[in-house]
Amino acid sequence: MDNNWKTATKADRAALYHVARVVADSTDMSVEAIMEQAFGHKLMVGTDYLSNFRSGAIGRPKAKLIHAWIAKNHLETAHAVDPKLFPKLHTNAWDDYLTNHAIHGKLRIARFDKSMGLVQRKRDQPKPDEILKLGEEFCFHLDSDIAGYAVAFQMYEGTMHPMPLGLNGEFLTTINRGKQFLPIDETGEPEKLVERSDIGQHRFIVAVTEDQSKLPTVTQPPLTIRDVRVHHLGVQISI
Repeated sequence: MDNNWKTATKADRAALYHVARVVADSTDMSVEAIMEQAFGHKLMVGTDYLSNFRSGAIGRPKAKLIHAWIAKNHLETAHAVDPKLFPKLHTNAWDDYLTNHAIHGKLRIARFDKSMGLVQRKRDQPKPDEILKLGEEFCFHLDSDIAGYAVAFQMYEGTMHPMPLGLNGEFLTTINRGKQFLPIDETGEPEKLVERSDIGQHRFIVAVTEDQSKLPTVTQPPLTIRDVRVHHLGVQISI
């Protein structure tokens, strides 16, 4: 959360106390113990930290430390209590969505051979994670059960990036029902993609829906599960 604690009101700090109280109750900790964890030292004897915190009179720098500790260690609980004070990062929201609702096995990697011809996967059941070499040319092969509109994203090191699927670098494209390559060029041929710099685990997402207005964004997964098909593929980029 990018809350500006330098200007936080007493109401903001009192709301933070309410979240801390719920976190404490759910973990068998005390609010004072949470404060000590956040500050990194024992509370000073004789100072009524708890009363000040409860009333929203706690110092802003201390409120910032408490907020950061709760966000790091108990985000799910804090978000449920006060989503405005503890919003989920978009990658957290997408992680939750992919874990619970993503379709696996319908989005695959297709490679290009040295003669520039396309080489499709021969195995019917792809591995959960595929491996590509840094600089290796590839595209996607999607088997969609609906026709409609699609957008794609790439998640790397906790950051979501939109991926162009359409012509001329556009992000939106149309999808046919059944098997197809993505992206394609103006002649209808598969267009080559390549990762040249970032090794490690990449997550590719293609969302398809019949209603363009329901397409997800980088920061917002689909609001309704029924109307959007979200295909997910993990790919390891190696040297």
